[in-house]
Amino acid sequence: MSAAAAGRRAPDGRLDVTLVKLGGSLITDKTKPRTVAKEHLRRLAAEIAAGWSGDGLVVGHGSGSFGHPEARAAGLAGGGGGDRPDLDVDRMGVARTQSAAIELHRQVVGSLVEAGVPAYSQLPSGFLTACDGEPDGPPPAPLAAALRQGLVPVTMGDVVVDRTRGASIASTETVFDFLARALVPLGIEVRRAVWLGATAGVLDGAGRLVPRIDAANIGAVSEAAGGSPAVDVTGGMEHRLATAWALARRGVESLIIDGRRPGLLESVLRQPDGEAESAGTLVRPSEVEDARQ
Repeated sequence: MSAAAAGRRAPDGRLDVTLVKLGGSLITDKTKPRTVAKEHLRRLAAEIAAGWSGDGLVVGHGSGSFGHPEARAAGLAGGGGGDRPDLDVDRMGVARTQSAAIELHRQVVGSLVEAGVPAYSQLPSGFLTACDGEPDGPPPAPLAAALRQGLVPVTMGDVVVDRTRGASIASTETVFDFLARALVPLGIEVRRAVWLGATAGVLDGAGRLVPRIDAANIGAVSEAAGGSPAVDVTGGMEHRLATAWALARRGVESLIIDGRRPGLLESVLRQPDGEAESAGTLVRPSEVEDARQ
């Protein structure tokens, strides 16, 4: 990828960005502590390298078997934050949780660099805090500057300082939602999110793929979506779907796809309009709702 191709932007200087999340259940074995699914990770890194056009791209990843058990032991819970209503946090538990998550993060960044992606680590704890479990903070200028330099920021689920609870979990979903809002004042627009997991997409109560989610079926599909069967303090598919819908209502299209399918991520990145409902689950408002945005 040439430097000239990197960091393309609109004539008015605004930069469009795609978010890609590598699910923890995909890049780790969530039933075995601190176990990387190395073949999946290497393949996905290669697909990102092959499919990336040089436009704005942020990669995030779940923690899988690298942090969820530690977070639960420390009293940190659910996608938006912890369950401690005071500042008396388990400080060593917070440190252990983040240390475990960073262990995986290093391997993700390393795999991307080895594949030829200019991956640039950006931990959420470095650019946001939280208030009662909700992400808070100024626009993330270092991450935005990295994007404009043609780098690919890599973020993750992290433990962040929480002014109400002392500390809370910022899931990758929470971080993506924050970035979609906080980058706007810096002239950067998130236009699309691609979520990779270990299922074909969002499944209904009978285990069948739901090809599209919009205002007409979001309620029924949300009821059928469940959490992860393994230890997961961030809510699994239910949390991912809620975030995708929140993004959709702000005009950000989401595609939830099966990361186990070789070549699919590369195809989705290479041809954004060529792979849609046939690739997995497309999440976007209905045309009527689109017109009201």
